[in-house]
Amino acid sequence: MNREVALVGFPRLQEQIATRMLAEHELNATHLTQEEAEKQVSKYGLLFFFWPDSGEHKHHFKALQSSSNGSSPPVLIVASAAGKRSAMSVLPDIQDSILSTPLQPHDLSAKLSHFIKVEKPAASVALNADFINPFVEGTVATLKQMAEMVCVRTNLSLSEDAKTSGDISGTIGLSGEAEGFVSVSFRLDLAQKIVGKMLMLEDGEAASEDDMRDGVGEFMNMVAGYAKAQLANTEHSFMLSIPNVISGGPHSVGQPRGLSLFVIDFETDGSEFHVIVCLVPKKK
Repeated sequence: MNREVALVGFPRLQEQIATRMLAEHELNATHLTQEEAEKQVSKYGLLFFFWPDSGEHKHHFKALQSSSNGSSPPVLIVASAAGKRSAMSVLPDIQDSILSTPLQPHDLSAKLSHFIKVEKPAASVALNADFINPFVEGTVATLKQMAEMVCVRTNLSLSEDAKTSGDISGTIGLSGEAEGFVSVSFRLDLAQKIVGKMLMLEDGEAASEDDMRDGVGEFMNMVAGYAKAQLANTEHSFMLSIPNVISGGPHSVGQPRGLSLFVIDFETDGSEFHVIVCLVPKKK
C-alpha cells in the first residue's frame, strides 16, 4: 500500500495538524504546491487539496484530478466552513470528498478507511496515562472537600471526540511545558446537588443559573489546580486559563486538534460524571 500523502497548498498550521494526524495512521505527508503536485502525482497514494475561503479554485482542483487519472489516487478537499460552501457552490457533487477544518480525528479516520482502506493501528491508542492520576486524585479530593461527597473512578478510556452527553461542563485551557485542556461534565441533577452542597443551600433549594456556572467553574479550577501542583517540574507542568462553562447538551468541551483524549468516568451518589483530559508535552 502506498502510504505517501500529498498536502497540496496547505497553510502552515493546517499542514502541521494534518501531518500529525496522518502520522497516527502511519501515513507520510509531504507539502506540495499545485504545480509540484500535478508533476509528481504518481508518487502518492492520496492527495489532500486545501480549498481557501475565497477565490475560484475549481480549475486547480480539476487539474489535479486530471493529473491523477493515470495512477488514480483519490483527491480530497480540506476546507473551512466558508471554503466548503465555496467548493460546493461550483462542485456540488463532492460532498463525500470534503473534510472540514478544524480537522477531527474521527472524520479523518472515516475518510481514510473509505478511500484508501487505512485504519489506525491499535498500538497508536495504547494508554500512556502517567499524568492521569493527579486529575483522578484532584477530582476525588475536590468533591469531598467542597461537597462532602465521595466518588470512585469507574473507567479510563481513550477518545477522539470532545463531544459529551453531559448537561453542563467546565473547561480550562492548559499551557506551558505541556498544553491541552481539562474538562468536567455533569448531568444537570448531579451538578445541582454538588453546587448546592458547595453553597450550603437548604434541601430542595435550587442553585441559580449564575451559581451553577460559578460552581462548576470553581470545581474545575480546583481539580486542575490540584493536578498542576502534582505535575510541577515535570514535562506535564502547565498553567491554567480562566474556566469556560458550557450548558445544554450535547456539546463539545474542547478542541483536540488531532490529539487523543483521556476520558475518566466517576460515580458518586448513584450518578456518573466524566473528567476529560487532553495534555501533551511541547516538542523541544
